[in-house]
Amino acid sequence: MARLHRARMGHERGRRGVLRIPARLCLAVTLWRFSAPTTLLRDRLFWGMGETLVCEVFNVTIEPIYDRWGNLVQNFQVDAILPKIDDFCEARSSRGSPLIRCWGFLDGTIRKIRPPGRWQRLHNNGWKVDSPDGIIRQLWGRALGRRHDVALLGEGDLLAVLMQSFDDAQGEPYYLYGDPAYQNSPWLMSPYRGLLTPEQAGFNSATSSVRVTVEWGFGRVVAQWPYVDYHKKQQVGLSACGLGKQYSVASILTNCHGYFYPNSTAQYFDLQPPRLKEYHQGEG
Repeated sequence: MARLHRARMGHERGRRGVLRIPARLCLAVTLWRFSAPTTLLRDRLFWGMGETLVCEVFNVTIEPIYDRWGNLVQNFQVDAILPKIDDFCEARSSRGSPLIRCWGFLDGTIRKIRPPGRWQRLHNNGWKVDSPDGIIRQLWGRALGRRHDVALLGEGDLLAVLMQSFDDAQGEPYYLYGDPAYQNSPWLMSPYRGLLTPEQAGFNSATSSVRVTVEWGFGRVVAQWPYVDYHKKQQVGLSACGLGKQYSVASILTNCHGYFYPNSTAQYFDLQPPRLKEYHQGEG
């Protein structure tokens, strides 16, 4: 935590009102809340702060982190991915994937929230892109919970970015691999569907055994920061900074954590996550 603070956080962060709290303490409280979704009473006893102040510190710290580094998970860092893309493809192939130009995986995100009183089905959908170094490259959402994955993909700009930037010098595309809900294109592949031949079934089995690593990325976020998986605290309309920002910041912190403690995905593919400074500058 101290290294993360020295690397990228300001010297001091002020809260709303007249009270000023050191940035290190604000970051510590935020990490505590993310990692231990306890009651505010326990937070007050541990930190010696009132419940209201704990909530304000948490929300006010999330805001500048998201404002400064939210683009790392909201937008594709194309310039950071392309220099490594051949290594990503080779790492996938070395683990048995038959898709030799597949550099990452696309998967839908469904986050559980506390059931709202009205419009319950209008919440909590999106998708995520994960690379073999264990970095969450893009999050998109939240959107209408009743929308199909293909419709959600069309609402984002993912395919447009892939079409524009992810071809090699000979015009051959690099592509992502998604679940059967997505339609095939030169930049997005999905498994065979319907009545399968033995070869097609073998292809699906080989790709799915590697694709499972995208679920590890989801698992790391909720394992390290259980707050975003504790649905009773995920209350739409009652979170000052917004549930989407909370999950985005948790994903950024997960990516940062992977530098200090190599994640299971990077170890599985024998790749090194980017250095913290490179990642924060959009170069990793």
